[in-house]
Amino acid sequence: MKFKKLILGLSIAAALVAGGCSKPKKQSEPILTKSQVIKCSQKSFKSGQAKQTVTLGTDTSKQVVATTAIFGGNPTVFQLNYETQSKGKTQSSQEWVDSANHVYINGQSKWYKADFNKLTGHSYADLLDSFTNNAMLMDPPAVLTKAYKMTRKGHTYTLNAKIKDQQTMKDALDPIFTTNTQSPKQKTIYNKLVKMGKIQGMTAKLVVKNKKLYSFQYLVKIKVNKLMRFSAGQSYGNMGKQDFLKIPNNALNAHPLPKADKKKK
Repeated sequence: MKFKKLILGLSIAAALVAGGCSKPKKQSEPILTKSQVIKCSQKSFKSGQAKQTVTLGTDTSKQVVATTAIFGGNPTVFQLNYETQSKGKTQSSQEWVDSANHVYINGQSKWYKADFNKLTGHSYADLLDSFTNNAMLMDPPAVLTKAYKMTRKGHTYTLNAKIKDQQTMKDALDPIFTTNTQSPKQKTIYNKLVKMGKIQGMTAKLVVKNKKLYSFQYLVKIKVNKLMRFSAGQSYGNMGKQDFLKIPNNALNAHPLPKADKKKK
């Protein structure tokens, strides 16, 4: 009888010990609201990669002008990669831009240095506005935030929107038309095409993963005439992976860009 009581006592003690050692269940994180997801996307990156693309096409031909910007560092510097595709041929070039408005151009055998604003018609401040402070991401208009439809999978939130508000679409086009150029003439051409046609609509997609911006993109479509179509968009990715970005030494040791010969032949 004493033996049975001993066994019973040990069983109860073991149960108590086991109960005391069990870990409390981890509370699941609350589901974010749409406004909270948008705020997360605005506060979680110091660096990343953005791409601006302008496409002009018909049923038989297409021309693409793209600028890929890698940005980061303190103060922020930009590595700009330009690419133009037309008639099956591709032309590309690379530049670095610093906060002093200097542009460092990768030539065939050496680097050249020039004034960024004089060379392109836009400035370092324009790059900041277009890429790191783009209003569609950092201060989205009410029309866009209301249009967003949210879905969730685990800790990943996806917001999709389709809008036709003319002012919002014009505002979305402006940073692309400003910095996806290598000369002031290009922006003039872009604006003429928009005036010739009609802005048809805009799509946007924002993805936040683990409360950090994962990707963002928007695209505006314009019908110029019965045959010609025109679109402009901007996208983000690889966020937070270039926080310590620096201009390479070989670029900093650049030669002054030779002045164009204006003498008549």
